[in-house]
Amino acid sequence: MPNDPTRPSALSVALLAHAGTRYEVDCWLAGNGQPNGSVRHDTARAWFTIQGRPAALRELATALLRCAELTEQTYPAAAAPVIEGVAG
Repeated sequence: MPNDPTRPSALSVALLAHAGTRYEVDCWLAGNGQPNGSVRHDTARAWFTIQGRPAALRELATALLRCAELTEQTYPAAAAPVIEGVAG
């Protein structure tokens, strides 16, 4: 398929988070001396890395926390069902 120079490229990615996932963190200095960090997760089928400057990683972390709080407020966890004993 030929490239269309008038249309910008796009990439859509979905990362499904699961409780108990083990993420690896790392940090390094870029060639220009700027500090960077990364969060990585590997599976047998795929892997991903999120990386960036500390301020950008903090903004992402804040957005993820807001998302979790909104979800819990919108869809609170159902209370555990009460099972009453039957006298026999």
